[in-house]
Amino acid sequence: MNRKNTMPHSPEAERAVLGALLLEPQLLTRVRTRLEPRDWYLENHRLLYQAFLDITDAGATPDLLTLQAHLDQAGTLTAIGGLAYLAALDLDLPDISRLDEYAEIIRERCLRRDLIVGARKTILGATTTARPVTELIADLHTTIDHLRGRASHVHWETAGAVLSRLLTTIEDGHPDALQGLTTGYPAWDRLGPGLLRGGLYVIAGRPGMGKTSLALDITRHVTIALHRPVGVFSLEMTADELGLKLVSAEADIHVRRARAGRLSNRQWLDIYNATRRMTAAPLFLDDTTGLVLDDLEARAWWLKARHPDLALLVVDYLQLITAGARMEQRRLEVALITRRLKELAGELGVVMIVLSQLNRELTRRSDPRPKLADLAESGAIEQDADQVAFVHRPEVYTPDDETLRGLAEIHIAKHRHGETGRIDLHWSGTKTSFHNPASAPQAEPEPS
Repeated sequence: MNRKNTMPHSPEAERAVLGALLLEPQLLTRVRTRLEPRDWYLENHRLLYQAFLDITDAGATPDLLTLQAHLDQAGTLTAIGGLAYLAALDLDLPDISRLDEYAEIIRERCLRRDLIVGARKTILGATTTARPVTELIADLHTTIDHLRGRASHVHWETAGAVLSRLLTTIEDGHPDALQGLTTGYPAWDRLGPGLLRGGLYVIAGRPGMGKTSLALDITRHVTIALHRPVGVFSLEMTADELGLKLVSAEADIHVRRARAGRLSNRQWLDIYNATRRMTAAPLFLDDTTGLVLDDLEARAWWLKARHPDLALLVVDYLQLITAGARMEQRRLEVALITRRLKELAGELGVVMIVLSQLNRELTRRSDPRPKLADLAESGAIEQDADQVAFVHRPEVYTPDDETLRGLAEIHIAKHRHGETGRIDLHWSGTKTSFHNPASAPQAEPEPS
């Protein structure tokens, strides 16, 4: 056989797994969680593995006699090499303790074959058809998603093993390993274990409440104070606008003063120092408008590949993302997007903060404080989110009440891993930033 023309495979690993199954048929319950019949490259091995599955599913035990009878009845005994090949399977006496390794080799070779087939299909489509490039890229992305899913390990653990590992983590003095990212707001952090990897965290509010500013405040805390990489998708504001908001808040300077360059010597120094801190931080901005979900996912994976310790992704905001597929109702499209974002957070092992708009109906109520039912366009947002935080500033609705000036309420309406409740912060409109009440900045006059 000319091995140059064969696809990746390992006859030795395939034979070792089949031999182990013949020696100890009960191991099939473990192997079948890892391997499907299509994973086997050699046809005789594929037929044999299918025979193991068929006999077991029929309630019998696969051994030399039952396998021979099953294959003979199916007319495939000759195709697998006859009784002589079947009887010789366990002659090599495979190391059964390494069964998982052998099975992984078989699965990995199948993934390589699928990757080659997908790449060849893409190359052929790119060179011999007039299909739009966007369609070819979409097909390639679908192939990659499928392979990524196939590459994920199916791994069952006993509850005892999991609890033992957790207890060891705590006993060894590393309880922080079970905690998530802090927000920078102690009252918020006390409600639960922090922002956990794989979690979808929704910050929602009516326009002008400060959703983006709150998300950027958390971003600054994670990337500067915690020194963790953060990626921000801004579908509404440009990167320059985001940069201005970030550095002004970090320098604690009036945004309009910074924009106009009307700064004192001290304020210039604060801006320079804030810029140095922001420049040194692992923070990445993407201001592409009209972003399609597939593109967002691809860019997130790109960032994760280059920064494996990526901790947080921020999406501003949910209602500006499109699924890239025609759907009868926008509600269903939003549901698809939230589900995919939640899955993406888990696959990347990052925290996902998504900003969301609210329905207009709350402005017609006597009490305009947001509720979960006010989430715009989809109840799936509430369903998929690990936490939903509403931003509410009473002064917006009663601007003449001086007692409400600067008061901001963060309502944690859903919290899958902790408590719900209300957090009181101070809102600085001139600096577009939220502060802990004890550290509320002094009011600064408007620039003339």
